[in-house]
Amino acid sequence: MAKVMLFIDGTWLYKNMPRLSEAYGQADFRIDFGKLPLVLSGEVARQLGSTSVDVVRTHLFGSYAANYDLKDDDAVQRRLDFFDMLKEEHNYELELFPINFRGRRLRRNDRDPEDSFEPKEKCVDISLATAMLYYAAIPNAYDIAICVVGDQDFKPVLQNVRKLGKRVAIASIKGSCAPEYADARDEARVKDYGIIWLDDLLEELALRYERHKLPCQSPMHKGDREVWTTFYPRRGQRFYCPDCQSEFASQKQEAQQEYVSSNVEEVKPAAEAAPAPTPGMRIPGVVKKKVADRGFGFIQTEEGLQYFFHLTDLEGDLEFQEVEEGLHVEFEIKKDPNHDKAGAAQKVRRVG
Repeated sequence: MAKVMLFIDGTWLYKNMPRLSEAYGQADFRIDFGKLPLVLSGEVARQLGSTSVDVVRTHLFGSYAANYDLKDDDAVQRRLDFFDMLKEEHNYELELFPINFRGRRLRRNDRDPEDSFEPKEKCVDISLATAMLYYAAIPNAYDIAICVVGDQDFKPVLQNVRKLGKRVAIASIKGSCAPEYADARDEARVKDYGIIWLDDLLEELALRYERHKLPCQSPMHKGDREVWTTFYPRRGQRFYCPDCQSEFASQKQEAQQEYVSSNVEEVKPAAEAAPAPTPGMRIPGVVKKKVADRGFGFIQTEEGLQYFFHLTDLEGDLEFQEVEEGLHVEFEIKKDPNHDKAGAAQKVRRVG
């Protein structure tokens, strides 16, 4: 039985989803990532003839926004939830890298036209190439690499993986694939099988939505808590109905006007040995203020920095009703404090 590993350029695939949606004829087309490894390995098995294959690992390499304008918080959280789903439900191996937006909006059209800032993604391509070579050098780690890619930059690693005695299959998207990968004669010697077009497998890969009822877990929900949805929460994830989510978005936008940290105590200098807090870092703090009727509050660190949190930023067994001023918590920095404005926190947990 041939051992297969998948290596997915998640950034490239995400950017090209509109192409797949257009090919499928449905704007909300989504790939079922639980099926993706099985469908692609099945295509390789079909080309091999009678040989059976075993998918031993699926790796996805991607990025996420950090230190961004909180107007884009819902979009960022959806992407992070997607990554968590891949890991928790489908056992993907993820290598993710933050993109520092320096407090700006994600879309260029939403920024100041005179702002020349361009977000820079780092390490994704190098990480994928390194992983392919690393596992190729380990005896019996895999026999066949299925690479979901389109950028020409991967040509050297595909060539060298084959020199190490591994076979390579390429899955790509029409109109976003380097000519060397699609070349039937394979002049560049980058693959061992005919290219697999995701465009031709959309019926098999489509994520099917089934409506069902779930109770909304927002403490501010109005009316019958049981609502129809196509959403399937992960283990331990809270479900909020669309009306509550819309209300949350309004609350967060209103709360941004209250980010001013004028009531913060004098900021204490950080210890020389301690690294400066940055997005993604987990740090401790104390709930300084809670606005119970609007579902948010502020956490203050030992240095006097303040971070905004919303009830949707709580995790673990911590409920918003249990949050009191003076409660010791730890959290992940979502956005840095900026001048007279507080930063933002996420993944807030009770200490201990």
